Amino acid sequence: MKTIMDAIHYHQSLNDMIKKHLPKDYYKHKFLTRFLWSMNELCFAFENEKEQLKGQIRPSERKYAEINTKLKEEIEQRRESVHKLMEGISKLDLPKNYQLPDFGEDNLFELAIFIKKLLIYQQGIEIQLRKAKEDADKASNAKSEFLSMMSHEIRTPLNGIVAMTYLMQQGTHDPEMTENLKILNFSTENLYVLINDILDFNKIEAGKVALEMIEFNLKDLVTNIKKSVQINVSTKKLNLILNYDERIPEFVMGDPLRLSQILNNLVNNAVKFTEEGYIIIDLTLNQINEEKVSIDFSIKDSGIGIAKEHIPFIFEKFRQADNQISRRFGGTGLGLGITKKLLELHGSNIQVESETDIGSKFYFTLEMKIASQDGEILRKEEDLDEQILRGTRILLVEDFPMNVKIATRFLEKWGMKYDTASNGRIAVEKLLHNNYQIVLMDLLMPEMDGYTATENIRKFDKKTPIIALTASALNTQSRVYEVGMNDFVTKPFNPKELFQKINKHALRA
Repeated sequence: MKTIMDAIHYHQSLNDMIKKHLPKDYYKHKFLTRFLWSMNELCFAFENEKEQLKGQIRPSERKYAEINTKLKEEIEQRRESVHKLMEGISKLDLPKNYQLPDFGEDNLFELAIFIKKLLIYQQGIEIQLRKAKEDADKASNAKSEFLSMMSHEIRTPLNGIVAMTYLMQQGTHDPEMTENLKILNFSTENLYVLINDILDFNKIEAGKVALEMIEFNLKDLVTNIKKSVQINVSTKKLNLILNYDERIPEFVMGDPLRLSQILNNLVNNAVKFTEEGYIIIDLTLNQINEEKVSIDFSIKDSGIGIAKEHIPFIFEKFRQADNQISRRFGGTGLGLGITKKLLELHGSNIQVESETDIGSKFYFTLEMKIASQDGEILRKEEDLDEQILRGTRILLVEDFPMNVKIATRFLEKWGMKYDTASNGRIAVEKLLHNNYQIVLMDLLMPEMDGYTATENIRKFDKKTPIIALTASALNTQSRVYEVGMNDFVTKPFNPKELFQKINKHALRA
């Protein structure tokens, strides 16, 4: 009975081993009994640890269900992703030699190989695009260089024609000669506008135009524009009207040159395409506060109008409403394109309303800062007496003999004392040994150009004002200021503009 009771308390595995390997009277040996009880404790301890470990490893039914559901979702998402990827690939514009394989949803190996081939193909396309962009940049630079060269070559002789025409008109002539000079002046101005249109459009497209921020009299600006077209208006049955809202501040901050260009383009277009009736230039206050003013500009005419189907195209370069208009009225078709781009630089857009044989209305809104000063300096500059600069000492740096003759004619007329230099090297030497109140510096010259000469002059003379004179209108203005010049005049120059810039800087010297 004792043996049975003892056996019941042994671990099952140990009990099986006792029955198999030990004699029935094993319990009579005390040392063996003690050993078996020690082994028994180890067996039960091992059994307990094993059960605890199973409890930690074996997930619960709920946990198992959650894991299973998540695995199914991930498998479904993978299948859906593969399906969408295959669908997207099938819609690609593949190269002719790329055949789309019939992928199975589980055949990811072939899919991966095909995607790798597409990536290699895409890399090849990107290389071609980069090369195409580099070629386009080179072509653009070549175009800019060509236009700059042609600008210089055309403007140089045109400068002589403009200046001599201006000087000849100052004298007294018989009626026939006066009429001939008017015709010459008209033709010269048309040629000048044509060249400027082409170069301005390319400058704007190349991002080379930056707006100035200076004080100017807005009312005087639009009044002068009206006066400038009055001669052409007087030859037609036209009534030219300027409506200026007196609530608009007289002096504002902005770029008067570019604003004049915008308004001149629109007003001259109105005059060009209107034979009789009216042209109305209207400036109306939109909004105003202590710092800024918003102004609505509009130019309305009773001219030939524009067909609705042609309106979307009139702002494209070298494009007019139709070929008949181009043949009848002439022009480059660049004016409205330039106007649109200049207004975009101002953060504005041009709008148009038009109807054939009834007329057109071009309008836009500009926001400008209100000038803090009263503009007395500008008024004084506009009313300058030519004798005010008599005796001013000027160094003219110019290599083209005709340009020297033209410039010195004006300097003599204004009573200035001048010296000349045919290149930059001579100019540097003369400034080392003489004092001048101002320097007129051509940019393109042999031996040493105007840029290099200015850099050398600025090493020993930081104060003497230097005004650039150039027939090149592209890629010039920013570099002029970088090398230390003070201002910029483009040939063919307007005598009044040149005089005012000399006066402006000579007074500061």
